[in-house]
Amino acid sequence: MYYVNRHIKDLYRVKFHDERGNVLRLDMNENPEGLPAEFVEQVKKKITPSFLATYPEKDRLAALLAEHNGITADNISITCGSDEAMRLIFQCFGEEGRELLTVTPTFEMYDVYAKMFGMVHETVDYNDDFTLSAESVLAKINENTGVVILLNPNSPIGVCWSEAEARAIIEKAAENNAVVVVDEAYHYFYESTFMPLIHEYDNLLVLRTFSKLYSCAGLRIGYVSGNEQMIHYIDNAESTFNVNNVAILFAEELLKRPELNEQLVRIEADGRRWLTNSLIEAGYNVFSAEGNYVLFKPKRPSCEIVAELKKKGIWVRDYSKGILEGWVRVSTGSVKCMERFYKAFVEIDEI
Repeated sequence: MYYVNRHIKDLYRVKFHDERGNVLRLDMNENPEGLPAEFVEQVKKKITPSFLATYPEKDRLAALLAEHNGITADNISITCGSDEAMRLIFQCFGEEGRELLTVTPTFEMYDVYAKMFGMVHETVDYNDDFTLSAESVLAKINENTGVVILLNPNSPIGVCWSEAEARAIIEKAAENNAVVVVDEAYHYFYESTFMPLIHEYDNLLVLRTFSKLYSCAGLRIGYVSGNEQMIHYIDNAESTFNVNNVAILFAEELLKRPELNEQLVRIEADGRRWLTNSLIEAGYNVFSAEGNYVLFKPKRPSCEIVAELKKKGIWVRDYSKGILEGWVRVSTGSVKCMERFYKAFVEIDEI
């Protein structure tokens, strides 16, 4: 019998095979409308046969990202979505048998990667009021901790860490030879960032993606930032050409248009505010913090709401266990998209 990595052999994975093109996508925190059509058409004109036939080159984008974030290109590794960056971090720094520490609930792939690389996943629970305790995280960091993940803001709830809390966690992790990853997938919906701290701490990595605000989930592009030595290790683990030319092109053009960034932020904020206010006025228990999503408790069982909305071509996410059991999460977009969701939802929940 051929060899199979024991950590991969029985690993449980959830795969997504549903056709997502013709529905109102409010279940995975994508931009439901995407980038402005005029911008997309302008960029598409630069995609020539020669452009597609050439192997990718990431240096220009790295320089733009460095300028955008106030760091250097040596502090950046561009990856196939921030998801690849996560995998590379575990591959480089996730020592088998040591512990991954996260809060719960959080992004599911961190648990997958912990199992894939033979780590033990330790968690810290949210409080009943959806707050997080930095003291609880600090108490769990010990000599067996290998990687600590801080999402800022954290999905699916949207709570953020203060700089003082982050520094305390990073410093205790350093005392125990552990790496800290700050996942800023929802940066721009929440402006505060821990990116500048990479100059102070040699055990800190910060993740960013073009999938959320920048609306390029289909192109799979993101990046990880850290000190030069850590980025060197990650570069060593990358495949030779891990990001495609089209993704790089769109990322470059987006960074050259700060006004588009501002427009996208405004559109989402208006929609999130509209939906939050509408649900509160209708008497629903709503939790709306940071990030492009809103949580609320419907009158009917959440699984029924998800199923009925799906029949109407509107996809949202619910939870069946833990602190979010019975809650529905709606990805937020323009007021127009939120109005469409809300109209359909009210008709279902009033039955």
